Amino acid sequence: MRIKIKNEINYSVIIPHKNTPILLQRCLHSIPRREDIQIIIIDDNSEPEKVDFEQFPGLNDPSVEVIFTKEGKGAGYARNVGLAKAVGKWLLFADADDFFNYCINDIFDEYMNSSADIVYFKHNSVDSNTYITTYRGTGNNDRVNKWLYSIVKDDLLLRYRHLVVWSKLYRKEMIDKNNILFDEISISNDTTFAYLSGFYAISISADPRALYCSTIRQGSIRQKKRNVENRFDQFYVSCKRYWFFKKHNIPIHEKIPLVSFLVKFYLAGGSYFYNARSMLKKFEFSLFEIIRLCGHDIMIYMPKLILKSSLIRNKLGKQL
Repeated sequence: MRIKIKNEINYSVIIPHKNTPILLQRCLHSIPRREDIQIIIIDDNSEPEKVDFEQFPGLNDPSVEVIFTKEGKGAGYARNVGLAKAVGKWLLFADADDFFNYCINDIFDEYMNSSADIVYFKHNSVDSNTYITTYRGTGNNDRVNKWLYSIVKDDLLLRYRHLVVWSKLYRKEMIDKNNILFDEISISNDTTFAYLSGFYAISISADPRALYCSTIRQGSIRQKKRNVENRFDQFYVSCKRYWFFKKHNIPIHEKIPLVSFLVKFYLAGGSYFYNARSMLKKFEFSLFEIIRLCGHDIMIYMPKLILKSSLIRNKLGKQL
């Protein structure tokens, strides 16, 4: 029987939050209260009209540390603040509108001494209000299944295609050693963190249990329409990822819808198109690569863009 050192923290759970206190409370209820668990909530400058800060979830809970930030820089920034405060042997990330499943306590007992740097779990998905089953992120579950049940373990799929940070355990020592942080951008802030941790992890493992429940609701970041600014952030993340895989000879065929991005930036006016060209140069895209990617995309995206071009032109500077 393992004797736990007093005040030893095995798990740090990091939760960014903005304007959803009821859902945050649900997330907190799903986390067991144990002496070896640290729960960190980082509020991303929530609005006083939507949040009662005197009754903020977790504020009077001795197991929870609440950090109020005023910068309003998004979930990536909030997660980085949480990383700086985390002291656990393992890191877990949750979105405030999601929650953990009942198996979490058993998983905590079983994995505190695991030798892996990352443990990937399956997840389920429901509508946040009705709890009716949805099918968000089924590809991630397929990748876990392939790793678990294939004769030859395909590490590449988990390391470089499983691009969310929830439903995983990360060894904090590995994250700290390689200075892995979240992109502080409007969308896809966890993509870089996910593939960099996969790259630097010496060993990985997977478990068939659904550790985490990902919800779908109106008004969430992933449900909002894309505008020019967050599409540019998405373009940046895609280019950086393509460059990283090429630089390290990682045999993952990274697809970037260049035609879709570049045409939309051009039609939006301003400096978006010119900045996109500069970004392609920054990440060392050769003319051959640009032609190849555009050639691949043009059959997919161009007919759709032509049909919608008049609508797009009427929305310059607005949501595309």
